[in-house]
Amino acid sequence: MTMARVASILWGAAAIAGLLAAAAACPGGEPFGARAGAATAAPNAFAANRLWDDGRAEIDAYQASIRRYGVPRLLTAYLIVVKEDFSKKQLVKADPDHDPADLFTVLKLNHVINYQTGIYSYHQMASCFFDRTTMDLVKLSLTSNEWCGNTYKEYTRRGGRGSLHVHTYWDGMAEATYDVPAAPDVVFYDQLPLWIRSLPQTPGTTRALRLLPSGIDSQGPKPEPRPATLTAAAAEELVVVPAGGFRSLRWDLKTGETRPDSFWTARDEPYVLVAWDRADGSGYRLKWTQRLAYWRLNHPGDEKYLEGPGPAAAR
Repeated sequence: MTMARVASILWGAAAIAGLLAAAAACPGGEPFGARAGAATAAPNAFAANRLWDDGRAEIDAYQASIRRYGVPRLLTAYLIVVKEDFSKKQLVKADPDHDPADLFTVLKLNHVINYQTGIYSYHQMASCFFDRTTMDLVKLSLTSNEWCGNTYKEYTRRGGRGSLHVHTYWDGMAEATYDVPAAPDVVFYDQLPLWIRSLPQTPGTTRALRLLPSGIDSQGPKPEPRPATLTAAAAEELVVVPAGGFRSLRWDLKTGETRPDSFWTARDEPYVLVAWDRADGSGYRLKWTQRLAYWRLNHPGDEKYLEGPGPAAAR
């Protein structure tokens, strides 16, 4: 029996256990206006899996290129996925002694970007928080700073309504609060790297979206949803990246007449994002993926973990 087959069997067993646990323990997302019927719907299989209960985070490092001022900027970008207990009232990570009645569970995606632009550098992080039961986005926060100034944005979803608050250093955008539609088809671009992984990984499927633009930027205009389609390719592809070769499913995100953005998810669970191409020429290629309790790795010498576990074989 191959290692991939063993991993698939173990994942399937864990998924069944996770689904049962989530059905019994998760709050169903009602405080945040989840879609109708979510409280009685089956939990999201991807999010319910016991993999996320192992006390570690998934850390994915990417060989990346981001276009800024018309020039590709090379960097290592990171996507970090971890389970957290969350406060319903505050929408922040809860301390261990927090009132259990105020708790629900989220999967958090941190997208970490640092790159140089001539004499100064950009430091940006977007954090997406998904209700573990439904994978509905309940909060998104962003920090962006460079030598010109600081920007902070925060989207929250409460009682079926979405709201985005922005603070920037730009004239006319110093501070604003915008109403944002909250519905199953309304998706922020910045949630896609994890949200796509939580969808049924079925080739040939298409779904219509109202897409909100990426907020990873220092400016803070009102986000306007655009019609978009997300389509999974009809057949899997072998994608070769620095981490190795992966059997992958390509997802094309189409808006208007522009070329699509494409995301490739591994065919084996947990459907790691293998590659990502954007219409402006930016792109991500997986360098390594590993599970670590990174919050404990803050001692001199722990920088070695940034080198990753080594190349993976084709799968």
